[in-house]
Amino acid sequence: MNEWIDLDRFQAAGKGPSPKAVLFDNSLSILNRTGAYHIAKDLTREFVPSRARVRYWRLGSFAPENLVRKIVARLMMLEINWLQDSELFLIRDEVEKNGIRLFLDPLFVLRSRLSENDVVLCHDVGPLTHRDLYDERTCASYRLAYEKIRRARPGVVFVSNFSATQFESLFGSDFRFLKTIPLYLRTELFDGPAEPVPGIGKPYFLTVGAFETRKNQIAALKAYRDGGFHRQGVGYVLCGSRGDGHAEISELAATIGGVKLLGYVSDTQLRWLYANAEAFLLPSLLEGFGMPALEAAYMGLLPIVSTGSALVEAVGGKCMQVRPDDPAAIADAMRTALSRTPAEKAETSRSLRDTASAATKDRFLRQWRDLLTAGAVGSAS
Repeated sequence: MNEWIDLDRFQAAGKGPSPKAVLFDNSLSILNRTGAYHIAKDLTREFVPSRARVRYWRLGSFAPENLVRKIVARLMMLEINWLQDSELFLIRDEVEKNGIRLFLDPLFVLRSRLSENDVVLCHDVGPLTHRDLYDERTCASYRLAYEKIRRARPGVVFVSNFSATQFESLFGSDFRFLKTIPLYLRTELFDGPAEPVPGIGKPYFLTVGAFETRKNQIAALKAYRDGGFHRQGVGYVLCGSRGDGHAEISELAATIGGVKLLGYVSDTQLRWLYANAEAFLLPSLLEGFGMPALEAAYMGLLPIVSTGSALVEAVGGKCMQVRPDDPAAIADAMRTALSRTPAEKAETSRSLRDTASAATKDRFLRQWRDLLTAGAVGSAS
């Protein structure tokens, strides 16, 4: 099981020797259980063990779970915080001269060797561009990681053109390649029965996402309050896991009539919420890709999102764009969404579903296969 897999069939004609081995560094899965975790899991499942080998920090191919995972995550972060990008005690591996390490998050290049042959998957550069949304230690660690990437000049893959543009504005384009492979919709989330959520009546606006400062639910709540939607009989439902902004969001929500904070909901309830909402609201301050907007689009639900963000890109621009720092503008967009005729809603729904349906897992994995076939040993377009 731990033998290296020969990838000679992934040879790029005329572009030099093919890689002999691919090593997926999936240390991300020890620490992060958000959307990035599911992407890493699906990539690993596709390529390991038939085409590549995987490692989880210093545990080799052993993927820790439950309490063991939490303990290992703490140890791993202690090592990163202590040793940072020091050459001491780097994780040893058997990647040969023409082999490839694929890092599924930039942070984990710190405790590994990194060469121009390697590839790094970047979801966003938020700890550098939006430092106020992260703690000081996280920003410092990612700053060191990106500096190591800048020195080594590996190939870098982004989940959106938005993230690629921000990266290039910071570090330029002098890398083996810079390539965008957009994420995909996990349609299995929407396959199956729908279950009504008790106490939720129509009409209502919907926000789905972790209760975090960067999701900017505070501005959305102020827009709902100041827009007088509760007096019009329109509710506002928010659901998601607890994040670092939950306390402030919860405190404000408790003062506004018509707001329901649901926390985590089951898939069956989430399907019902998407299917029956008037519009999807997420004026986020930072998104690497914009998966929440894509999910809403798949259900035919109009997204109201931050102007010029990855959320706009994710739905091909078929959305209402608002300034995330302007609750009055957000409220105006909410009014416009409510005023649509049934025919306008139906046309928008159809267009959104068509756009979202094109973001398939098959397309995502095919682009990664193409990269490993041609781009990973030369330059990826």
